Formats: sequence, structure tokens, C-alpha cells
Amino acid sequence: MDHENKLDWLQSLRGVAVMLVVFTHARNFLIGTDQFALAETLFRPGAMGVDLFFIISGFIMVYTSSRSDGSLAYTINFAIKRFSRIWPPYAVLTLIFVAAAYSFNYYTAPDNWTILAKSLAMIPADPAKPLYFGLALPLGWTLEFEVYFYLVFGICLLFKRLRWAVLTAWILLTVVAVPYSRRGLALDVMDNLQFNLGYLNLMTNPIVLEFLAGALIALLYQNKQLRVKNATVCWHLIALAIAFPLWYAYTGVGDFHGPLKWGWPLAAMFLVLAICSKTVHIVPPRILVWLGAISFSLYLTHTTTQTLVTRCLIDLNLDRFIHSWGHVFLTTVVAVSVAALSHHYLERGLSDATRDWLLRLYHRTRQARPDGDALPGKPV
Repeated sequence: MDHENKLDWLQSLRGVAVMLVVFTHARNFLIGTDQFALAETLFRPGAMGVDLFFIISGFIMVYTSSRSDGSLAYTINFAIKRFSRIWPPYAVLTLIFVAAAYSFNYYTAPDNWTILAKSLAMIPADPAKPLYFGLALPLGWTLEFEVYFYLVFGICLLFKRLRWAVLTAWILLTVVAVPYSRRGLALDVMDNLQFNLGYLNLMTNPIVLEFLAGALIALLYQNKQLRVKNATVCWHLIALAIAFPLWYAYTGVGDFHGPLKWGWPLAAMFLVLAICSKTVHIVPPRILVWLGAISFSLYLTHTTTQTLVTRCLIDLNLDRFIHSWGHVFLTTVVAVSVAALSHHYLERGLSDATRDWLLRLYHRTRQARPDGDALPGKPV
């Protein structure tokens, strides 16, 4: 099988994860109706899509950096590509969300300018309120954890063969040892450890363990000796692996984000899929693979789209249709279409242009240095 199709199963998981999150937020349209209890039962567990995203991110970082030579040049290229992928769309869509969701009075409050500035800088606006940190674009909390992990991961690449040991040690130190020294073992993602340095509240949050889980799964996936040889056994394991987190979430055994709640069953599922994909060819529906491709844009834009579509109906005196399944369906379809546009113009347009400009700037700077040739390494 070719390299691209080999990871279609992973891309489809991104598609599943983002749709779970979209429906989780869309269920709020049914608040106050006799249908909300059903919507809550069906869609609230979909918030676990975020935990799945974190596991996937950890996996992808290890998988795509397997050729790292540990050089400073490689790490800088890595940082440029990660920054270009995340920040430009996030910044644009944060500003659009603020314009769409709030009135002009938002800009008259100095505190809101501070919140907006911290949000754009990807710093917790209110470190005392984990897990979400009070950002201008509420969805941005997940990207703050992503960026932190990328920062740590990039630094660890400099340790060459020791990079995975250093990564594991750092995360265990910050997530387990530091909180333990302060108030005992603390693995509740909503726990406020009240550090004076606000960013420590993000660094020490146990949800970071989900990135580490994905990274360790990638190392197991890359081990050529680790595989399930029997295809029939693989298919049974895959079925059980998918069923388990669904049972875990929908029975209420796990009811929130974090490694001890939704995180570990999803990590177990992901591990089984990764290992079994080396034996059997998992062929997901193409629509899920496509949704996975636009998942970053869909995640960032869907609440803005939901807000704007709802406002349009209000302006057209059609607000009586907002609290309905029809509105859930309408906003979801429009959100996917808007995300496709965002993917084309922001991810593949603005992000790629930013990446290319920063890479050119960096390589020109290297060439201008007298010792520029002393920095070996190939672009990521």
C-alpha cells in the first residue's frame, strides 16, 4: 500500500473527532426544548474529540520527525512550519469570532483588549480558570496546549537520540512531580494549582499527558517487530477498540476531558488501530478522510458559523426555527462548507505563504552568517 493511503485511518479519526466536537456545540440549540435531553445524551460525549485530537497530535509529531538529525537548523524549520500552520488561521479567525459574537461594547472595555492580546499571543488570559483560560475565542484553549507541546517537542529534538527520553521526563516532571510537590497527585484537568507564574497552570495540566500518549504510541508503531500477525485477530481487536471508548463515554464511566477520563480509553483505541494497521488495510469512508483534511479549519470556524447563521435567522424573523433539529443540521452543513473555504484560503493560502516567507527569511539569514554553513540540517 502507498504511504498516503497507509495513514488514511488516522486522517479519518481527525474527521470523526472534529464532527464530534461540532455536534457537541450544536446541541445547545435545543436547550429549553423537550429534545435537549436526547441531544445531551447523544452529543455531549462528543467533546472527547478534543482528547482524540491531542493523542493524534502527539503521534503525528513523532511520525513526521523521524528523520530529525537533531540540528538547530532542523528544529528552527520545525518551529517555522508549526507556527505557520497554527497561528495565522487562529489569529484571523479569533478576530472574526470577536467581531461576530460580541457587540461594539466589547472594544470599549480595557480588560477585553488584554484578553484579546493574550489570546493572540497564545497565553492563558485567565490562568486561574483551567481548562479554558478565558480566551477571546473559547476554542483557542486547545491550541494553547498544542503550541506548548510543539515548543517542548521542538526543544527535545535537539537532544537527538535522547529526545524521547527527555520529552517523557519533562512532561512527567511538570505534569506529575511538580503538582505532587505542591498538593499531592493532581490529575484533574480542572484543578487550579494557583501558580504565581500563570503559564505554569497550563504546563502542569494533566491533559498534556494525552500528547505524550500519542507520541509513545508512534514509537510503538514505528517498531517493526511489534505487530499482530493474524488479520482476523486484528479486525476483532479493532472492533473492540472502537467499541470500548464509546461504551466508556456513553455509559458515563468517563464524563470529561483528561487522561483518567476520556483520554485513556481513546489512547487504547488509537494504539490498537495503529498496530493493527500494519497488518490489515483499514479503508475508512472518503468523506471522513476529507473531513480530517479540513478538521483544523472546521474546528476553528464552526462556532463562528453557528453564531452567524443563527443571527441571520433572527434578522429574517425566523428565530422560531433556531431551537430545532433542523437548525442543528443547517448550521452543521454550513459550517463544513465554510471550513472548506477556510482550509483553502487560510490553511493552504495564508499558512503556506507565511511558512514560505519565514523559511526564505531564515535561510537568507543563515547564508548571510559567516558561519552559516556550520548549521547543518534539512528542512522538515
